[in-house]
Amino acid sequence: MYNASIKTEIINNIIFEMSGYVDNTTLDIMQKVIEKQLVAVNMEEITNLPAEIRTSTEEQNRYYISLMMIKKKNLRPETKAQYRDAIMRLTSVIEKPLNKMDEIDIDSYLDWYEKRNVAAGGKKNQASTCNNERRYLSAFFTWMRKEKFMSYNPVEATEPMKEVIKPIDYFRPAQIEQLREGCVSLRDRAIIEVLRSTGARVGEIPQINIDHVDWATGDIMIMSEKSYKYRLLYLDEVARYHLKKYLDSRTDDNEALFVWDKAPYNRLKKSGIRNAMKEVGKNMDCKVYPHKLRKTLGVNLKDKGTDIGIIQEVMGHANPTVTSRYYAQISPEAMRDVRRRTA
Repeated sequence: MYNASIKTEIINNIIFEMSGYVDNTTLDIMQKVIEKQLVAVNMEEITNLPAEIRTSTEEQNRYYISLMMIKKKNLRPETKAQYRDAIMRLTSVIEKPLNKMDEIDIDSYLDWYEKRNVAAGGKKNQASTCNNERRYLSAFFTWMRKEKFMSYNPVEATEPMKEVIKPIDYFRPAQIEQLREGCVSLRDRAIIEVLRSTGARVGEIPQINIDHVDWATGDIMIMSEKSYKYRLLYLDEVARYHLKKYLDSRTDDNEALFVWDKAPYNRLKKSGIRNAMKEVGKNMDCKVYPHKLRKTLGVNLKDKGTDIGIIQEVMGHANPTVTSRYYAQISPEAMRDVRRRTA
């Protein structure tokens, strides 16, 4: 282990051992109490890892992964799971302790990851998929470096793959009408209109309750799925009309904005929203998924001349680079309109 503070090692090992017995809140309190008690204590030597952890590479790696999952408590569970899964894939291919990994190991793994599906008759992973895996690995090894388990992050010495920026996938006006015609229930139509008007991420819709909607303005205040910041969604008059029509038809007492079609009328989760959209678009000749309505809003705002900073606010992007990457480009429809007007 690289120059880790002896006190930090003790705290990490205690937290690791106790994580199976107490909840995260208690672990936080325990860590602060131990730190306070060790402030005035002098220590000279300690075994790098507990004796039972030193027995195998697999157990050492399990220790690092488990400790990261415990200590990165501010990350979303989905993000932690992505880090964990990427590291576990790495250790299944490169069989050595994580704190001994170098850039050659990372290069070798990413090369394997790109081609992992080819042997089974599949295609290579796209550059964007490989770069996402690289980002997960880099985040983990940055944590390892900050915890002083390593002297550097080996992923930083590897180059990300060059990504081809594809044309943005969005619904044309006629396809929006096809979506509407494909709705067989008031709930499906309300889902389509709410996603179309708000541009919300599919994971942000399930958190909304009926009383969150300001029916006079169409405003809905939500917690952003990505940034953990509050942001404002907007329902236009068409979306409000169909949402109200759906809500008036319900006989349940659930506070959720969208619920199951049948008893026990539980809150509809994002998988349910995806399934509803898939059913609505089953006869369409294009891909149909919730995020496509979000991208459609961004494209429409751009085509109407909306400032890129405003688009960033509406879409809830924490990083303006993300907005510029996807919504700086002009749509084919807008390009044709410009060409007609300047011909």
